[in-house]
Amino acid sequence: MSIPFPEYLQIFIGVFALVSPPDVVPLFLGIISDRSVEDKKTVARIGAIGFFVTTSIFVFAGESILSVFGIEISAFQVAGGFLLLLIALDMMRSTPSDGDGTKDGHGSIIALGIVPLTIPILAGPGVLSAVVLFAAEYEGAIHNFLMVAVMAMVSVVVFLTLRLAVASNRFFTPNVTLIFNKVMGLLIAAIAFEFILDGVGAHFPMLTTLPV
Repeated sequence: MSIPFPEYLQIFIGVFALVSPPDVVPLFLGIISDRSVEDKKTVARIGAIGFFVTTSIFVFAGESILSVFGIEISAFQVAGGFLLLLIALDMMRSTPSDGDGTKDGHGSIIALGIVPLTIPILAGPGVLSAVVLFAAEYEGAIHNFLMVAVMAMVSVVVFLTLRLAVASNRFFTPNVTLIFNKVMGLLIAAIAFEFILDGVGAHFPMLTTLPV
């Protein structure tokens, strides 16, 4: 059976909307605010590559990975929410830094690009669950190849968006960065609670039907 090309355009739009790169920018700027420009570029690159690798893995083995470990998307949402909450608390407790980006070493830069930027900010529960559902619509190598191509296109858009954010972030002074960090920390905490509440609600649907 032939697979219509417009359907993959719809998949691209769907995944892009779930990732929502413009919405990711404030979170990205918050977690890399005290880093050097080169470190920020590295985090952006690692985040985009990590997104592509993670979503590509879930194209081929998403259902198997979750079923082997007995993990439901709702549990994934709760775990991602708690991870974001810890990051938000660190951001709100932050203090001004000299911004040289050397205090934690290059290893931490790589880790920052993977967690939390790749997971759960870019490749969050909603995105990964959508990838699993899209991948299950058809069977065969051609469909999987086209799905991976779509993930690559989204990754390129993510990378370009984050690099533009890095260029604009250089105008932030230490005091502005500190204020921005605390405000973004509060917003990330709110997003984290949304993740947690959505996960709990999906796992215990009876809670959503209780009278208010």
